[in-house]
Amino acid sequence: MSASFDKVTTLDLGERLLNAGLLTEPQLELARREQRLRGQPLSKVVVDLGLVDPERVAEFLASQTATERVSLTPDLIDPTAVELIPKSLARELRLIPLRLEDGGLTVAMADPSDIRAIDRVRQLTGLPIRIVAATERDIFDQLERLDDHVEDIQESIDQIIATREKEAQIYGETGPDLEELAESTEGEAPTISLVSQIIKRAVERGASDIHFEPEQRLMRIRFRIDGVLQPDVLIPKTVMPLVIARLKVMAELDVSENRVPQDGRASVLVGRRVYHLRVSTLPTAYGESVVLRILTSSAEFLNLSRLGMAEDVEAAIREAIERPYGVLIVTGPTGSGKSTTLYAILREVCTGERSIFTLEDPIEYRMQGIRQTQIREEVGLTFSAGLRALLRQDPDIMLIGETRDTETAQLMVRAALTGHLVFTTLHTNNAAGAIPRLIDMGVEPYLLPDSLIGVLAQRLVRKLCPQCQQLVENPEQILEDLNVTPPEGTPVQLWAPGGCMRCGNTGYRGRQGIFELMMMDHRFHQPIVRRAGAPEFMRLARAGGMRTMFEDGIRQALLGVTTVQEVLRVTRCVTE
Repeated sequence: MSASFDKVTTLDLGERLLNAGLLTEPQLELARREQRLRGQPLSKVVVDLGLVDPERVAEFLASQTATERVSLTPDLIDPTAVELIPKSLARELRLIPLRLEDGGLTVAMADPSDIRAIDRVRQLTGLPIRIVAATERDIFDQLERLDDHVEDIQESIDQIIATREKEAQIYGETGPDLEELAESTEGEAPTISLVSQIIKRAVERGASDIHFEPEQRLMRIRFRIDGVLQPDVLIPKTVMPLVIARLKVMAELDVSENRVPQDGRASVLVGRRVYHLRVSTLPTAYGESVVLRILTSSAEFLNLSRLGMAEDVEAAIREAIERPYGVLIVTGPTGSGKSTTLYAILREVCTGERSIFTLEDPIEYRMQGIRQTQIREEVGLTFSAGLRALLRQDPDIMLIGETRDTETAQLMVRAALTGHLVFTTLHTNNAAGAIPRLIDMGVEPYLLPDSLIGVLAQRLVRKLCPQCQQLVENPEQILEDLNVTPPEGTPVQLWAPGGCMRCGNTGYRGRQGIFELMMMDHRFHQPIVRRAGAPEFMRLARAGGMRTMFEDGIRQALLGVTTVQEVLRVTRCVTE
């Protein structure tokens, strides 16, 4: 979709943001005053001041100019196209060329309504220009990534490993002072460079975790990408103690202690973005295993409409979060996308008219307009203690990161009964299991019918790479073997993963949620009070029209989003 600048209103950006409810009068006045001091575009100023989330600004500008909104990833960018515009000019104009196609140039811009920038690019390239919208942060991140890839990263890592191996041989079997080397602040210190390169590689590949796995003769590095561990570099045994020491220093752990597990936190800068790391060490037979969980400091916030929910499920969720009070539970195992769903919900309800608080461990994403509290059990700030304090802060909406214990569960339900809207997570296999779990945690059954709105269970499946997916022969037989009847009027087509450079030859790129939503109604009251089991609640939910996660996954497979094998992989324990 190309930009349609004739449709852009004659009002300046500030007035348009004000009319859209994204800014208040005092905020606009502050932003304009800062704009005059900085001499920068208003769209950049409101983001820098934290007045509007960058994703919302990008979406707003895209809608105002009728342009497509994109999230920039390396596979979207053709280096040949980037070279058409000097990077210094691209930074000045806050844009990046993406690709050459159909005789024109597609360009991502932070402000698609900047006519002067568009004219400058058109004059410089002599090509027709197609505009898409992206955040300034994404644009600058990709420009810096391209700058940093002048030399091959793998070659750089190999050189660092070779250097460190020689140094380790010089020091002998005992090695140098690990703590002294790991704490070195010299930018060229080999161990620091090696660890930084590994973390950077993981971030650029979209990994959620980095595994440093000691073996008898080497250390294996693996990245969890789209929920699946994938191998990366191998590190010689002689280098392994230095890498572990560096990771411990980053996380402020005891470098000299290798007999007990340790947990810590660290922050790193990759490009223009801060990433927080949760660091966990564990003694094993061949040395310490270290796992880094990667958390961004600001979310690529998704709207509910982008989570992949079926229309009726999304509509029911939207109706639920408009209620004045009650509890909405999102359930699933670790890594099933619960946080992403809850942050998308918070974004929907964060309108500036209600007081919103969160209790989290950890705070995974920072959100504008929401007061977020980090749980710190070592000083007594547990979920239950935080919830008691939070209730004195006059909240309208509360997010409790996880309901872990009896006191938290009881306080949460009573908060809902006293007029608060509460969102939380539980670890259960499916939606129906949430009710018995709450009762087992000590919540009185008679309190649940009036407080519980619904339970959303979910899993994540890998999405097929659109560049290499392949049609499956005889899909009817596959569905018949699974005893699945496709919806009437739906073409019976299934796809299989192929493998190409864009998806790392895995056939998959990105992940997608599959959901089951159990909404409470009068039919559940008596079974809850008499403490019925999960099968009874599942029967009632199915009678009310609920699709299971497996059925929702098959719906996604028939749409070409994922594969039947992926659906079975993440739901087998639920369906068996």
